[in-house]
Amino acid sequence: MRLLLCVLLPLLSACAAPGVGAMGGSKGSATVGAYSFDVKFRGGHAEAYRSNIALRPMARDVFAAGTTAIERVTGCHVVRSSVRGDVAVIQADILC
Repeated sequence: MRLLLCVLLPLLSACAAPGVGAMGGSKGSATVGAYSFDVKFRGGHAEAYRSNIALRPMARDVFAAGTTAIERVTGCHVVRSSVRGDVAVIQADILC
């Protein structure tokens, strides 16, 4: 049990850590519709981490809300063709 805890604790604590592209950048929060996001960005890259619980969210809805959250927090335009990720983390390139 102790070994399992030692392995899982570092992994779970990194869930909201920014990826390499957004590390050391700015951050903010936004709520869009039913979804809340923590947004981290640096240079031309942004990441939106969904921070609320949602039972089986529709990927299409989460991606749209995450893209809007990135635009609200950064004040920049999201390059639509660059949006990628899943229902927990949305990554995108931004143009400021």
